[in-house]
Parts: sequence; C-alpha cells; structure tokens
Amino acid sequence: MATVKETQPRPSSPGPADEEWQVAENVLTSLQLARKNYSLYPENHINCTRAMERFWQQLETFLQAHGNLRFELEKDRLIFQGEAILKEPPEDGNLPFTLFRDGIQWLEFQDGIEAQEIEDFLRILNTHRLLSDEPEGDLVTALWEAELPHIQHHVAEFFWGAEPEAEFTIPPAKEDISSVLSEEEEQEASESEAVASIDPITLELTPEEEAELQEMVRLEEKRDPTADYLNAVLDSLLELREKENFDPILESLEEEFHDSLARRDFEVTLKILKSLHHVRHICESETTWAIPIIDSFFLTASSSQSLRPLQAAWSEMDTGQIEKMKEILLVLQPEAIHTLGTMLLQTPSLRLQQMLTEVILSLASRDLRPLVAMLDRPEEDLVLKLVQVVGSLGGEKPIQILSKMVHHSSARVREAAVKGLLRRGSGSIKELFHLIEDEDDSVRRLILHHMGQERNEASETLLLQYLEEGQIKGSDDKHIIACFRTLGRCGSPRSIPFLRQTLLGRGWMPDLRSSAYRQGAALALKALNIKGALQVLEDASRSLKPGVRRIARKVMQD
Repeated sequence: MATVKETQPRPSSPGPADEEWQVAENVLTSLQLARKNYSLYPENHINCTRAMERFWQQLETFLQAHGNLRFELEKDRLIFQGEAILKEPPEDGNLPFTLFRDGIQWLEFQDGIEAQEIEDFLRILNTHRLLSDEPEGDLVTALWEAELPHIQHHVAEFFWGAEPEAEFTIPPAKEDISSVLSEEEEQEASESEAVASIDPITLELTPEEEAELQEMVRLEEKRDPTADYLNAVLDSLLELREKENFDPILESLEEEFHDSLARRDFEVTLKILKSLHHVRHICESETTWAIPIIDSFFLTASSSQSLRPLQAAWSEMDTGQIEKMKEILLVLQPEAIHTLGTMLLQTPSLRLQQMLTEVILSLASRDLRPLVAMLDRPEEDLVLKLVQVVGSLGGEKPIQILSKMVHHSSARVREAAVKGLLRRGSGSIKELFHLIEDEDDSVRRLILHHMGQERNEASETLLLQYLEEGQIKGSDDKHIIACFRTLGRCGSPRSIPFLRQTLLGRGWMPDLRSSAYRQGAALALKALNIKGALQVLEDASRSLKPGVRRIARKVMQD
C-alpha cells in the first residue's frame, strides 16, 4: 500500500472551532479521494461521478454552516485557520505542491457552488497534477479559462529559487492575453535563433537506454489501474478517523467487490477482503467505532445476493479458479454458511461440493451458530451434509448437536450423527445403545459393528442385559442373531453361562424365537473362541435334542 500521508491533528479544545476544523478536514478528505478516482478512471466513470458528488456534498455542508472555505498554500502543506490541515511531500501529484507550483497562494470555495464547477475543477486538477515537459498551458490558465465563479484563487508570479518576499504580479486580463502570448512567441523565436544547432547523433539512444525505455513502457502498459485504485482507497481508510468519511469509501469498495465477482476477477475480490481484514485489525486498537462498519461489509459480502455470480460461473471454472474462489470464501464471515449450504445443494460437481464442504467446515470452526440454524431446514440432503461437517469438528458443542441429531426423522441423518459421535471413541456407546432398536437396519448395524470391533466390558454388559431381558422389539431374527454374534466378538468368559443356558437350556426363551436365540448363542460361543466356549459347542453337538445338535454342528463346521 502507499504511504499514509501526514495530517495535522484537529485543535484539542472543544467547541465551534473544533467542529469547523473537522468539517473542513472532511471536505479535504473527500477532495483527495475524488482526485485519486479522477487519476485512475475516465471522467465519466461511475467512481469519478460518485466521488465528485461526495466532495460536493461535504463542501456544501461546510459552506452552509460556516461560510466560505479558504485554504492557504505552501509547497508542502495546506493551511486552514493559520494551522496546517494537510502535509504532503513537495512532489508531483500531491495537492499542495500542484497548486503552489503554479503560484497559487490561496484557494477559496464560496457558497452557491454548482456541480458543474466541481466537475470542471476536478478535471483541471487531474489534467495538471503532473508537470509535463511540454505542457499545454498551466493550471492557473486552465482555472482562469474555466471561469468558475464560486472557486476563487490568488496567484503570484512564481519563480523557483525566489525568496518568499519576492514581488508577485497578477496574470494579464483576458483581453490582453493574445498580445502577451504574441510577445512571448517572438521572444522564444529570437532566442531559438541564438541557440546552436543540435547534432541529431547526440539524441540517439544507446542499446542499454533503449532497453530501459522499452522496459518502462512495458511496465506502464502492464500497470493495473484497478489495483492502483484499490491501493488508494484502502490507504484512505487508514488515513481517515471519522465515520462520515469512512462510510462512503466502504460503499465504493462494496461496489468494486460486486463488480469484481461479476467479471470473475477473483484476484481483486481477494485483495479487497484481505485488505479489509488488515484494516479491521488496525482499527481494533485505534478506531473501534469502525469495527461494526467493516463487519457489516463482510456480512453483506457473505449474502446470497453478493455471491450469486459465483454460481453462474460454476461450469466454466478451472482448478486454479476454484482454488482462488476457495480463498475468497475462507475470508468471509461464518454467516456465509447460509449461502454456501444452498450452493452445496445446487452444484452437481463433486469437486465443487468438496471445496464448499471444506469452506463450511472452516467457517463453522469459528462460529457454529449459522450452521446449527440450518439443521432445521427441510432438505434432507443439505442437513445430511451439514451433520457430516459437525461430525468432523472437535469440542463439546458439536457432541451436543450430534446427540440431538440422532433423533432426526431421516435415517441417513441419524446414521451420520452416530458416525460423528462414534469417531470420538467408545465412551459414547452407552448413550447411543438405544439405537440398537432403531427402525432403520443401517443404524442398528452401525451400532453393532462398532461394539464388535474389540473386547469391551461396557459393550458386553449392555448386550448381556439386552439379550437376557428377552424384550427385543419387532420380529427380526437376523437382528437377534447379529446381537449374539456381536456379544461373542466383544465379550469375555463371563458371557459363557448365559450362552450355555441359551443354547442348551429351556424355559426362558420366547417360543417363537427359540431357534434364533440358539443359533445366535452358538455363533457367539464360536466368536468368543476360548476353551470354555468351544467346550459348550462341543457338548451341544452331542445333545439329545436334534435342533440343538444340528445348530451346534453347523456352526462348528462353518
């Protein structure tokens, strides 16, 4: 960014003078911003028009409240009420130097000024902001020819090196200008005759000079006026310390943000967002009143209306553009999750879905509330994807959210919530065990699969109690057998008495399910794969009961 220019602080004493100084400073700030716009864009560009109108508005505010506004000029400063209100190095392009260079001693804006005068004044300032080697007139002459009735100035005939006390003369009247110019032309002609002729050879460039000149031309052609404009505007945000100046500049940035997205200039979009984050960081310690204004900008940037142009470009984006777009989305506020969730649902591209999911995950890690608010949406696919995001987050809050979502009406959502909880370890199985009787088979199998992954006393206790009660809902024999098989995988020798009684005993099992229970007990004994369990199977294979003998032998053979 460009260097922030030094501005004289306002008078410390409160009162009307302080207020007048502040309004004058507002006028000057809007003038500087307008000059920057005119230097970067054509005069009829919307940014120039807006900046001109803003300057006019600030100027009108001062004129109506305090009368004419006069600035005294020195080569490196503007003076208001005897004090420097703006200091800038005496360089081409800086306002004090541009005016002082052509001999203007003071500049005054008067009540009744019209928009056309403001526009002409800004155009003249821009035309003459740099001193040309072959100028077509100077700033003073341009102001005189423009005949601006409400912009007055005093001019002294200025010579570089002259003492400040040197005598100055006022330019000739309009009716005498032609005679003066004729005299000057005659004098220049006579002087040129006295100058020795120049050898053309001395004007030829060396190869090194020609290469340097070509490089300068290349760099100038490559220069991005939009980047220059953004640098100027963002620097202005750092210079300003008053809300009435801050607001309009952010309005300009907001429009540039929308325009850059529409034309898919993602580099500019990203520069705006990152730079505003930098400005916000500085404002946290210096100008806290600006924080809500910048946050409001990011909220607007995160809305569906602002991000809609991205969806129009989905099908045409290459890998590089997708990565750049991801950078942009990661800089937004978590409130963007509302918009990104809808986008996630609407894009058919798996690559874009993956990118949007990663962004939502990152934003949700900063603030879960926008994501939680979307879990009540009716779109099952959207809720499923968002629950999967929650399952990837750490901390206590995601656990609470997932525990709630295991009661969702959608089996797929319940399954995703269970997976998210189970990834946190077996400690949560006690809270999830009730899902062993979920109406959806995929959820039941998920619980049993998790419990059967290792020998675990807690899982064994839960299954033993569940099977011993014999109160299994429904009539799914496959589920009963799956529960016994899982008991064998997670159990220990203490399960053997129950399994022996189930396989060889009588009386306690429901008649309609006795076969399923015996088959399950035999499978559990085999899965235990310990001496006592295998001995029970051996005994059952010699049972006098044909049904028990058949089950035991089949399990042993398999």
